Amino acid sequence: MLRPHCELPAELGDEDTFTGIFLAGTIDMGTGEDWQAGLLDHFSSKPGRYLLYNPRQEHWDASRPGEMDYQVNWELEHLEKSDVIIMNILPGSKSPITLLELGLFARSGKLHVVCTPEFYRYDNVRITCARYGVPLYATLDELLSAIPSASDF
Repeated sequence: MLRPHCELPAELGDEDTFTGIFLAGTIDMGTGEDWQAGLLDHFSSKPGRYLLYNPRQEHWDASRPGEMDYQVNWELEHLEKSDVIIMNILPGSKSPITLLELGLFARSGKLHVVCTPEFYRYDNVRITCARYGVPLYATLDELLSAIPSASDF
């Protein structure tokens, strides 16, 4: 799993030898459920080589000079270079950055979204996904069962 301010260990080789998966979705400034952590085990047990891009910083400090610019640019760079974007929108969140990313990448062909009717902007998400052919799932488990393996990307 690659996070902001981390480097891919040299012994793993080039990022191009992996299927890149960006873990977009609810973080809520670190107070939201750390749903991203559980995906490492899931993809470790699948055939193929996966590199998970996780934007959640373990020690987020917005007061660091340039940190916000760094974080936003890191996320945009890795969203663009990823092969797949898993977007998990948790029902009790506002997730404004996630909604922005949904709009930016709806036409990319690599987005898979989890969102339930309990999310306050569910209809916006549902309608946008339908318009641009983005798969929409009720649960993260449903999404993980449906997405293809690395050999299919």
